[in-house]
Amino acid sequence: MFMNIFKKKKKVSELDFRGQTAQEFINVKDIKGKILFSKDNQLFVYIKLHPISLELLSRKEKEQHTRQLTNELSTERKAFKFFAISRPIDISLLINDLQETYANTTDLIQKNLVKESVKTIHEYATTGEVVERQFYVIIWQKDSEDAQREILKRATELVQKFEAANVQAEIADQSMIIQLCNLFANPSFGYLEDSDISPSVPIINMKGGETS
Repeated sequence: MFMNIFKKKKKVSELDFRGQTAQEFINVKDIKGKILFSKDNQLFVYIKLHPISLELLSRKEKEQHTRQLTNELSTERKAFKFFAISRPIDISLLINDLQETYANTTDLIQKNLVKESVKTIHEYATTGEVVERQFYVIIWQKDSEDAQREILKRATELVQKFEAANVQAEIADQSMIIQLCNLFANPSFGYLEDSDISPSVPIINMKGGETS
């Protein structure tokens, strides 16, 4: 689904491509409120699902949870897509807290434990294992006179169905959609939850094989 959104509409010459903005390169026309508008006249709404730790459930509880979710979604007749993506976690605050603890303690045992903790966290970071999975349900509809109202109504009903099955869900707002697009297009900056989401026009620079 994201590959359909983030696609080139036509081939361009190398000279045109160098000066092409990111907005022109992708298939996103606008993001307003809780809706992404594509250039091919489609509306997209994203429902974020909060994960559940199945390891903490017994087999009977898992079966019951599966039945509940199946029953709630059995009445859904329109197509939707399930989308999962990994998001880097910002560990800088944790590292700073550990370093502060290390500097303030005089207990040698505690210092060694904190030192080993920092070392382990850094090893996870360098191997790319400090990530969390985010899950979304994507629904879409062709733009028309009542399309915005209809797709938001359907999204609200889907949220109610998931929550009835004990799955916490919420409709992504404008900032969440922008962050999700950034996470898909530029994963290394995906952990910046409170970053400035004001509109910007980055330029794709293909000189020397680098992008700016």
